[in-house]
Amino acid sequence: MIGVRLLLDTSFCLYLIGEKPPALPAALAPFQPGELAVSSITVAALEARAQNSRHPEQNRRALEQFLLPLTVANFDAETAQKLGQIATLWERATVGPDTHSLLLAAHALRLDATLVSRRPEMYPALPGLRCNVREAETLLAVLHSQPSTAPVARPFLSAALDASEEPSHTIVAVGSHDMSLELLADALHRAHPGVNLVSAHVGSMAGLLALRRGQAHLAGVHLFDPESGEFNLAHIRRLLVPHGCRVVVVEFVRRTQGLFVARGNPKGIEGLADLLRPDVVMVNRQPGAGTRLLLDAELAWLGLDGGQIQGYGRWETSHLQVAGAVERGEADCGLGIQAAADSLHLGFLPLFQERYDLVFGREAYDSPQMRPLLGLLNTPPQPLLDGIQGLGGYETGQMGRIVAEL
Repeated sequence: MIGVRLLLDTSFCLYLIGEKPPALPAALAPFQPGELAVSSITVAALEARAQNSRHPEQNRRALEQFLLPLTVANFDAETAQKLGQIATLWERATVGPDTHSLLLAAHALRLDATLVSRRPEMYPALPGLRCNVREAETLLAVLHSQPSTAPVARPFLSAALDASEEPSHTIVAVGSHDMSLELLADALHRAHPGVNLVSAHVGSMAGLLALRRGQAHLAGVHLFDPESGEFNLAHIRRLLVPHGCRVVVVEFVRRTQGLFVARGNPKGIEGLADLLRPDVVMVNRQPGAGTRLLLDAELAWLGLDGGQIQGYGRWETSHLQVAGAVERGEADCGLGIQAAADSLHLGFLPLFQERYDLVFGREAYDSPQMRPLLGLLNTPPQPLLDGIQGLGGYETGQMGRIVAEL
């Protein structure tokens, strides 16, 4: 996982949401996905503020839009330990802190990130705590400068591409990471050299939200719903349909999810119950990722507490990154797709089979721009099928099937 560099505190988030500074794209341009974050404590405070406002629905949508390209860092057990360490120090301060500031300071220290605040005086000096220094000062300086009229590169906003700004030969996919998407993009470009499929891997949930706001042509999703036992449709009905977002759900692949373990499985891990062992450390996926939701649902069904799992709060943004952490010995295991384990020659314990769908906005689906891609999905060339199946753990027999039109 790319390390968090800046943690935006609640006061700074309120400033950005309320003022919408025109220089914001230029200020964010130097940062890569994962480098700017907000604490789950801040998210809870902002959600409560939106709910208690005069226009809760409007403000909730604004909050969703604001959070989409940001990392939401969970206040995990390790952060709570950091809180206990600094609480005693802060009690000795002449002016005691408010609880909210104390929580955010602990989170910044846990992440080794610089706090960005409109009220830095709320954070007295603590060993290791950085507030509005170096990178934060640069970001603040750009925000308070006159906005440039020149186009700005926006790598940080790759999850929020505006489809209307893209040239007609570029198809934008936002959502869950899957290794087969790269093979699909290559096959599409070979068959239609003027057409490109570009993707941003931000998790299934963020992909649906990007689709809802017209910031992508399609989203790759694999969201399990414990109540129905179905993939994707329940979440689409909840997140998209009530907001007037019409979509076409097309099956892409079915794939095997399971636990990555080191070669030879030296810890003797046999299933999810072993994650609670004191000698086992896992690496997770980011909040909102379909794999994370699948894990949480299965832990709940088994009556296991994720908070008791070592490493549950440490996460990566792709299957390959999780596999890499296990391969390097930074964790004993992690949940992901078989193809990622096979690519690094890791041990793999299969647990689930899931359906990975491509969710198209209705307008995009019906457009001439999408015909080359839909044609490829409906009649996939054999080299594409062979390539995907060769990754390991994939089934392609239903590729191109329309699952639902909602």
